[in-house]
Amino acid sequence: MAPNKDSKGSSRKGKDAALAQHDPTRALAYILRGSKGPETRSARLEDNRVDYFRGKDLFRLLRTQPELIDEYALQLVGVPATPVEPTAKDRDAQITAIGQYLLQQGYFVRCERVHKTPRPGRTKRVKFPKFLQQVPRTRQAFTSSKGEDDGFYSWTYDQPMSWTFVILAVAVAFLVILMCLFPLAPIWFKKVILYSCLGILGLFFVVFVVRVIVFAVVWIVAGRQFWIMPNITSDEIPIDEVFSPMWAFDDLDAEGKVVGKIPLLSRLAAAGAAGALLVALYWVAPEKGSAIKSINKAHGSILDLFDLYDTPKSLAGAMGNVTDAANATNATDTATIVPEDVGAGGLENTGAVDPEEAGVGAVAPADGAGAGVGAGSGAGAGEGDGEGEGARKGEGAGEGAEAGAGGGDGSSGASGNDAGTKAEL
Repeated sequence: MAPNKDSKGSSRKGKDAALAQHDPTRALAYILRGSKGPETRSARLEDNRVDYFRGKDLFRLLRTQPELIDEYALQLVGVPATPVEPTAKDRDAQITAIGQYLLQQGYFVRCERVHKTPRPGRTKRVKFPKFLQQVPRTRQAFTSSKGEDDGFYSWTYDQPMSWTFVILAVAVAFLVILMCLFPLAPIWFKKVILYSCLGILGLFFVVFVVRVIVFAVVWIVAGRQFWIMPNITSDEIPIDEVFSPMWAFDDLDAEGKVVGKIPLLSRLAAAGAAGALLVALYWVAPEKGSAIKSINKAHGSILDLFDLYDTPKSLAGAMGNVTDAANATNATDTATIVPEDVGAGGLENTGAVDPEEAGVGAVAPADGAGAGVGAGSGAGAGEGDGEGEGARKGEGAGEGAEAGAGGGDGSSGASGNDAGTKAEL
């Protein structure tokens, strides 16, 4: 395996050498644009997103790598070879010549800040701004920028696509596909993702609370603005510098002097107001048991929102809905049977007559007979000629006169089983 690695390394070096011999300017730009070049950041240049670096960082890099200067200085700008022991001034002259040549060839352009003053509440400007603007053509020159002007340079040269970039692009596409398939994941996997996210949010909440408490204590006692992890909320630094430094004072000017210190009485008054607010919030806060119930209810709502119950919601919900519908139907059918619809013997009356429409009050039932409404087998409604004993308008003499209804085959009378004749006038 060792010979293969050596052969690969030698072939790569041979390609780099061929590229340098063919176009040394592009070869040097390729090196400086890569991971071995100066520190680069992303910013918005007018309407475009660009990568840029600071001139002082390029000077610092090339001072630590004199072999690059010795290799490319003579080929690019014709600067003679450095003496045996070159001084810092000699190196700076070569670096300035190389940077100016790359700028003239269009590999990068000089830019400056859009916002020249610090942001509100800040005493110093950020090292790497998020918004840049290109300087006029007359000021397009490469310098070390040791003064007030930082000298930012935006890259216009992009490296060729590497296999690392291709692999990362495929990995990102695969990750997006997995995110789209998340609804099909098992319940336990969804819960792991949910609780992990909640844990991260809880950790951030604890960190912010601790930061505020420490800041308040130091501010009240000493009047200084002391922050733990001051860059955790900044959107102008990369993620690898969020925890650097771990703590710092945020009330120092460019010369290191404390600015904006508030008098002690004002700090004590602010502390008293904050304490009174906390006491008021404590008194209006819910009890412990109520708070726990609210938390459990919120937890259940989250599980219901993302459908994270162990029992499939669709099946359980459908069965529950069917059962509820059946119970509601039975209750409705039971409620529709009212005492007014039941005649003698508990049979259903299909031809019920309202007592108010009969003209005369109904006769009291006897021996379980219906009150004012016939329930016989022949309780017919209308004016038909009855074959039984029931008669209408006082003409019939049977076992009960029906109020407004003709006689049927049975004893459909108002008085049930009474043998007397009760004619209606």
